Amino acid sequence: MKISDVGEWILIERLWRILIRDPEEIMGLNDDVIARRIGRGRVLVAHVDTLAWSTDVLPGMTPHSIGFKSVIMNVSDMAAKGVRPLGILFSLGLPRDYDVAYIEEIARGWRDAAAKYGLHIWGGDITEASELILSGTIIGIANENMIMKRKGAKEGDLVACIGEFGLTSIAYKILLEGKKAPTKRIELKAKRAVYYPKAYLKEGLKLARLGIVTSSMDCSDGLAWSLHTLCSLNNVGMTIRNIPMPREVWIYAESYNLDPWDLALYGGEEYSLIFTLKRDSLNKLPSDLAKKVCIMGEVTSDKKLKLLVEGIEKSIERRGWEHLKS
Repeated sequence: MKISDVGEWILIERLWRILIRDPEEIMGLNDDVIARRIGRGRVLVAHVDTLAWSTDVLPGMTPHSIGFKSVIMNVSDMAAKGVRPLGILFSLGLPRDYDVAYIEEIARGWRDAAAKYGLHIWGGDITEASELILSGTIIGIANENMIMKRKGAKEGDLVACIGEFGLTSIAYKILLEGKKAPTKRIELKAKRAVYYPKAYLKEGLKLARLGIVTSSMDCSDGLAWSLHTLCSLNNVGMTIRNIPMPREVWIYAESYNLDPWDLALYGGEEYSLIFTLKRDSLNKLPSDLAKKVCIMGEVTSDKKLKLLVEGIEKSIERRGWEHLKS
């Protein structure tokens, strides 16, 4: 059996069968971070995310955007848990023929992203590798009772998000398939979405303090995949009636006769927050946060994930980005 036969998630499950779980770790398998009790109701929170040249660097990415994005990948997972990160350690794998100035520009991307989200790059390790690899380990400390987990959604909860979908799909089609945007503005906005993505850290911290979120994760592998993950972990279904999409997604979809809902569902790397919350808790959202929250649908008991638009029901397929899968 080859790794490509099973893919990333089955491989992770097989590895966990071998390892011994820390009894003081409260998140368990398949959450965005690990959280380990350190006493007095506090937990040490950590997460690792890796950017590799062959799988993650898109055409046109500068070394600055590579460094910037490698920070965002880590910050976003902390945002989904409502945890303020303190700093990041980076393990940097480098081919020996890289120009020093290129790596210095990656560090400037680290610096600028870290400053934007109020944390520091602490250091790390450098090793020789056959391709560029940036592996970040982000660390924070939080109150155990405030962390938003992936598990907890129940029938009747509302499905919500902070962020928009579809621009990254457009960027992939422009950069990887050569399907040009109808206007320069759309092209630049789509490329910006993948070169310099946004992490919703302030919003995640506010949601955690409110205590109204029943489940939460960040959307890095695609909206459809994220929704399926929450459904599977919570043994529920969802009916989605609304997906926030920029106007540019609709324009691009029309120009190539594409389904805009598919562009929104099956993209990836939006780093939006996907969460469920108690139906009677909307009035607890402060006005500045309420403006950013989009109610997409509701949690159901039928274990089916479907999109319902203008009376037409469509099944949401379980697909998105998965490493190592052929």
